[in-house]
Amino acid sequence: MIESLMVLIATMAEAMRGSLKLCYGESDMPTPEFIRQAACDAMAAGHTFYTHTAGYPELREALAAKVLELHGVAYRPSEVMATLGASMAIFLAIRAHVGPGDNAVVIAPAYAIFSNAVIIAGGVPRAVPLVRRGARFELDVDRVGRAIDGSTRMLIVNSPSNPTGWVMTVDEQRALYELAERHDLIVLADEVYERLVFGGPVAPSFARLAETRDRVIVVNSFSKTYNMTGWRLGWAQSGERTVRLMYQAAEFMTSNAAAMVQQAGIVALRDGESYVRHLREQYAARRAQVIEALSAIPGVSLPEPQGAFYAFPRIDAMTDSARFTADLLRDTGVALAPGAGFGESGEGYVRLCFAATEQTLSKALDRVRQYLLARAARVLS
Repeated sequence: MIESLMVLIATMAEAMRGSLKLCYGESDMPTPEFIRQAACDAMAAGHTFYTHTAGYPELREALAAKVLELHGVAYRPSEVMATLGASMAIFLAIRAHVGPGDNAVVIAPAYAIFSNAVIIAGGVPRAVPLVRRGARFELDVDRVGRAIDGSTRMLIVNSPSNPTGWVMTVDEQRALYELAERHDLIVLADEVYERLVFGGPVAPSFARLAETRDRVIVVNSFSKTYNMTGWRLGWAQSGERTVRLMYQAAEFMTSNAAAMVQQAGIVALRDGESYVRHLREQYAARRAQVIEALSAIPGVSLPEPQGAFYAFPRIDAMTDSARFTADLLRDTGVALAPGAGFGESGEGYVRLCFAATEQTLSKALDRVRQYLLARAARVLS
């Protein structure tokens, strides 16, 4: 498995007083009060016991209703399951379909959970990098096709993307789905950032293409949409057979998500739309702030993030992002995630999380600018 370079940087940052931690994949805003209160109310009402492994029926109904509202696709509650965060859903999906001797194609750069989950299942991850064209990343469908062989079981993609901010177009999704149909593969689509897009209210979902419901497993989460990272509540949606297979496995791994957290999730889905709109507006302003600042630094090339809350700039003449981010942290107190932590295709880049206050970002960006200017001056001298 790949050791998490992001965790190494974060550990260093935690030990440094006053560091500016833009390496984490979460907002610095707490969960909104109405969701916190819902959990308290649920505990007071006695929601402190086991639930079905797949979650309360009313939560599964609420999740199916939200998918219908956002994407116009009708899932039955039996085709949805709650999980301990999206991470658990990812592990369950991969363990259900990938085993020793198998491989899975992972669209990269990507969060290391995908490749590591494949390795833990006994399989081999095959990274296929996105292609950088101008101001955006694009999917190289032909290269994905060349990576598929008789041992391939799954295509894994995260859109909106951590770390790149790339959002798949409907045409890219359709091309990937057609490959899956042609080779009888499962598509595992991590869509946890679907509400955090800057060209509309929601990103396109693979759920809209799944003519064969079991061919697509969509994974999602409350963590980013409602600032509920520490609550550990996510979900998966697929065909009923696949969902049953996943929750049967979960019974002997984690059992159910916490009962009062599930109840709070129902309230978030029901009452959270105005909060989500406000959050997206906040991130859009932070995104503009980061794009303006980074684009003005010589030697920095930034594909504009279309979704999520990350900037993924490429830095000229940087060949070791782990060392670069460690040096940057030591010299400036700013913690960024090394691009190499997201696979080989991430080398040369760093990831900056802009889900922070305007003041924190302003201070961090100024320090990064000064550091890079001093670095360039040293190279020229």
